[in-house]
Formats: sequence, structure tokens, C-alpha cells
Amino acid sequence: MYINWTNLSNKKKLITVFIISICIQLTIFLLIQSSGWLSQVSSDDPWFVFLTQTIEPYTDFKFWYQPTASQFLFKEWLPYLNLINLVNNPEHLRPFIYPPLFFYVLIIPSFINVNLVVVPLLLSNILLPIVVYNLLNKVFEQKVAEWGFISTALCPLYLFYSGGMALNSSLITLFFVLSLYYISINRFNYAIIFLSISILFKQIVILLVPPILFYLILKSNLGREKVTYLNYIKKFLQYSAILTLTLFIGSLPWILISPNNYIISLTAYGTFRPTLRPYFGPLYGHYNIPRFWYDFLIYLNAPYEVFYVFGFLNFSYVGLIIIEIAVIVMIYYWYQKNILDWKKFLNIIIYTTFLTYLFFPRGTYKYYYSFLIPLIVLWICFNFDTVLSYNGFKRKNWLLTIILVSITFMLIHRYYYQLLVWAIFIYILIKNRTLAKKKIMKLL
Repeated sequence: MYINWTNLSNKKKLITVFIISICIQLTIFLLIQSSGWLSQVSSDDPWFVFLTQTIEPYTDFKFWYQPTASQFLFKEWLPYLNLINLVNNPEHLRPFIYPPLFFYVLIIPSFINVNLVVVPLLLSNILLPIVVYNLLNKVFEQKVAEWGFISTALCPLYLFYSGGMALNSSLITLFFVLSLYYISINRFNYAIIFLSISILFKQIVILLVPPILFYLILKSNLGREKVTYLNYIKKFLQYSAILTLTLFIGSLPWILISPNNYIISLTAYGTFRPTLRPYFGPLYGHYNIPRFWYDFLIYLNAPYEVFYVFGFLNFSYVGLIIIEIAVIVMIYYWYQKNILDWKKFLNIIIYTTFLTYLFFPRGTYKYYYSFLIPLIVLWICFNFDTVLSYNGFKRKNWLLTIILVSITFMLIHRYYYQLLVWAIFIYILIKNRTLAKKKIMKLL
């Protein structure tokens, strides 16, 4: 997978954008790592408050990723085997709550130098626009693929959180989009493998498995003259086996040595458990914890009962259950109507991702939403490809929209920004209905 740079005269713009994107990410990273911009000010300083309550510039690289590698190399620590006591922890060891591939990505470059932990994180982010380009170039004219490349490479959310902050969202995003790439060219076995790899970097992606698996099962049998239940069962077993085997191999040896501790670690020491008695006390507003879409109620001094009603779908897991059922029903409905195609599938993935993050029981941080950037870019390309191909003004307008919405998103207080996420989701939903109606009218 690559960009064909043969005709460099037509690719100078892409090369320039690519270099600018890399330089911006490296500059942000070096400035952040060398400045200590949060540790040098008090917690009540206006600058500190603005950064932590609005931008959320978490320095996980310095305070989580590097220490994880260091404690493995120098303190005889192993993940998943001995769970870290978060209260009585004299050596200040960092707990590890991610799957094994992320652990390997941290420690392998650390054998050379612990500072090289950043290399795979930045590299995966740098490669993302190339994957987006290749996916689009298989379907559309050159200008659409170029626009997708540029929009991804210059998006502020992509540049700041996944690149400059070197957060782990870059790895899961790259491998998930690779999975979408192989789905788009009907290489389903490869798609499942890359989906599994994405999960082995960060477990939240597992919530996207049901719609993907269901789509692949149905799509594999589309076009057959006669389809029996046995055909569906065979494909289910085939794709499930690939998924399970890849996850199992990627979980070795930990899942065999200490399966209980392994599962506890991946559930963030039990913080993923559903409950009917959630806590909404003073620490709920602390700057260093995940946020929920209904947190705007904090500044409204809403009573506990109001929080409970608004947050019920989150802390009870009912929201996730409804989402998974709804998307499966929608996919099956489209399949029965014989209108299930790649664009419909992309819509389902976008819907599922938006709603999964909004109803995620543990809450989310701003940087989580960088995962949505390539999905939204693909949505624009697949729905407005004609405009992007022939209207230079519209191309610039869409690019400017992505940049401005991203900056706005970053500058909204962390109690309110997910209301903008709702607005974007509703816009996409309404636009999809409008586009579907226009398509029907053309066919009449």
C-alpha cells in the first residue's frame, strides 16, 4: 500500500502537505516534552485551568508510556502478572490497562533508548493519510483521494492529539482504517486480522466487532443464487475463528499464565463494570478523569436524580446494548432490501463509533475522538465525491470546515464539547437521510 509518486509534478502539493504535517507533529511533540508546561504552574493558575479543563493536553507519553517501559526494564515488573496496588505503591509503579501489542510497542524501542517509545506512535500517525489516500484511490478520481489525504494530514485533532501529544489513539486508528481498506476491496480475512490487531492495541475497538462481523457474513453471501443458513454459519465460524485466533495469539503468554489478572487489567481494574449506583460526588468534576456527554449538568447544579436519568444509558451499559442491537437490525434490513453496500456499511460504522463513545460507561477524553477523523473524511468523500472532483471552491470549503470544527472542538470546555459531538452526529444522520431521498427521487 503506497502513494504512487511517479509523476512528481502532480504530487508536489501532496509531498508539501505531508512534510508540513510531519513537521507540525514533531514540533508540537518537542515543545511539549521540553517545556513542562503543566508541572511549572499551580493547579489554580488560569493557564493550568484553561489547558486541563479545555484542551486536555495529557502527557501520557511522559507519565505513563515511558514509565511503563522503564519499570519493565529496570524494576523487574511484568504486566498482567502482579496487579499494582494503586493506594500502597512505594515504588510509584504505573498500572497497565492496555492489551499486549501496545505493551510491546512501548518496550521494543526502549531496549535502545526509552525516549524512542515515541517512534511507533508518531510513525503510525504519519502513515494514516497514506492509508486513507489508497482507500479512496481505489474508488474515485485522483482529486478525491488527494483531498482525503490533505484533509486527514492537516486536521488539527489528528496533528495535536495523535501526533504532537503522541497518544495511543494513533495506533488503533491506523489499523482500524487498514481493516476498512481491506473490507472495501473485499479482502475480508485480512480485514478481520487488522481489526484484531487494532483491538490488541486498545480494547475499545471490540465494540465495533458485531456490526463488522455481521456485515462481512452477509456480504460474503451476497450474489449467491441460493443461500442457506449453513452458508451464514460457515462464514460466521470462519471470521470468528480468525478473530479469536488472532486475539489469542496476541494475548500470549499472559492469557495462559494469569488469565484472571489479564482480564482484570483489560477492564481497567474493574472500572468498566456496569452499575445501578453511580457516583456523582465532588471528585466527579476532577480535571484528570474521563468525561460524559451529560456533564454539562455539573454547571447547572443538577440534582443526583437528573444525573441518574441522563446518565442511565452510560453507567448501566443499556446504551451499548441498544446500539449493538440497533445496528445489527439496520444492517439486516438493508440486506433484505438488497441495498446493503459499502457506503451503507461506512454509515453504520460511523453511527456505531459516535454512539459508542457518547455512551461509553467509563467516559471519554477529547483525544479519543481523533479516531473519528478518517471516518468523517471518508464519509465526505463517499457522499460528495462529484463535488470534490469538479468544484475547487467546495473542496476548499470542506477542508476549511474540518479544520474550523476541529479547532472549535478543542476550544470547548470539557463539560460541553460532547454536545458538539451530538450535533455532528445528528448532522450526518440528517444528511444521510436527505441524500438517500435524493437518490430515490432520481430513480423514479
